[in-house]
Amino acid sequence: MVSIELWSFAVFLASVFAGLLTGITLTPRYNGKIRAAVWTAGALLGYGVAFVSYRIDLYNDAVGILGLSALVCIIAQLLYKDSWSTKLAIALMACLIANVSTFMLCGTTDTLLAPRLGLIQESPYETANLIFFIAIKLVVYVVLSVLYVRCLRKTFHRTIEAVGGKMLVFIPALVISVVGFYIINLVSNSVGIYPDSFWFFPLYVTVCVIFVVEFWMIFYSIDQSAKTMKTTAELNVATNIQKSMLPCIFPAFPDRKEFDVFATMDPAKEVGGDFYDFFMVDDSHLAIVVADVSGKGVPAALFMVIGKTLIKDHTQPGRNLGEVFTEVNNLLCESNSEGMFITAFEGVLDLVTGEFCFVNAGHEIPFLCKKGKTFEPYKIKAGFVLAGMEGIQYQCGSIQMEEGDRIFQYTDGVTEATNKNNELYGMGRLTEILTKNAELEPTELLPVIKADIDSFVGAAPQFDDITMLCLEYKARMER
Repeated sequence: MVSIELWSFAVFLASVFAGLLTGITLTPRYNGKIRAAVWTAGALLGYGVAFVSYRIDLYNDAVGILGLSALVCIIAQLLYKDSWSTKLAIALMACLIANVSTFMLCGTTDTLLAPRLGLIQESPYETANLIFFIAIKLVVYVVLSVLYVRCLRKTFHRTIEAVGGKMLVFIPALVISVVGFYIINLVSNSVGIYPDSFWFFPLYVTVCVIFVVEFWMIFYSIDQSAKTMKTTAELNVATNIQKSMLPCIFPAFPDRKEFDVFATMDPAKEVGGDFYDFFMVDDSHLAIVVADVSGKGVPAALFMVIGKTLIKDHTQPGRNLGEVFTEVNNLLCESNSEGMFITAFEGVLDLVTGEFCFVNAGHEIPFLCKKGKTFEPYKIKAGFVLAGMEGIQYQCGSIQMEEGDRIFQYTDGVTEATNKNNELYGMGRLTEILTKNAELEPTELLPVIKADIDSFVGAAPQFDDITMLCLEYKARMER
């Protein structure tokens, strides 16, 4: 009877250790007295059930490993206010730590030392050896608890915070680990591998090393997933910031009857290097900008912000656009350690006269549609890219627009969109879709073009940002 009581208590200590790790990791829902009372009641229940189980069958650890682990998980759900998946994951993790440390440190230590100390005469379940085993457990659990608090607990907290408490994806691996420990123990018992057996030590050292590696892999996967989720969250924020920097409310100028403008930008990644802009330079002049930064992702987006800001700030009433790009280019070259560059097109429409002044820094040629006709490429000479070389002098050109005329500008992500056969969308298809839909308003035209690009590309991935802008000169402004 005494050996059963002591063995039940020895096994029960592992669940106490798991409960301790769980309790010091999760966020309490109730005060300390309530938690202490519930844990005490659970401990008494757990010990009682374990005692009954071992009295029936001393070699059956189903309750000792699985039953008490389940009890720890249930109490964790009741007493703490984290998400249910977090509470379950932490409780299972604690049970796994308790099981691994019990077999790897406590069981093997007992197996090595007890025979030399004369504590095992006929069976490892003798009273003297069980007392020694319990003493080993107490020492090991105290040391591991201190190490956990100092080294691991903060890491768990950071991981839980990083994944937003959504730990469901990690629970299956933890459940398999806890159950797997029981199955291994069951198999070893069935073939007669007990603590006094020669094979007990090498078997459980090997098993525990495997589970330590698995435990590390689980934790590593959680940590990597947390970093990925954090990066994704940050990129989502960056995406929203970038979108907020681009004019996205249409109609953009509902009170102005002289023009209509519409633009879209579809980044290839979470954030893109393309940008567009349109703004009133003064009451009678509207500026449009379409540009493409070399590269993709966050670096290109940051350089985009700089370029967009400089172009808008230096576009002033009456100022020559060639001078604007010349100054912007020099400023970009001063702080371009990464060797990036920008292709850009800017135009300013005089709403009174219809004169459209423009400057092109290595960008695609625009399409011009005269009233009642179709879109045609407006062949202009492109200057050098922005931020490519300091001291470049840019030249300004002009187009005389009449009421009903439209300009379509875009980035190379349109013409270089690629399908699964590595075929480019190309200028020919762009010209064709513009010709077929020349009568559409800007707000209708761009979605039609994007749908045609998507149909051409199919399931192939998008490699470049796709940006388009259409401006229609609807009526002259009265002086």
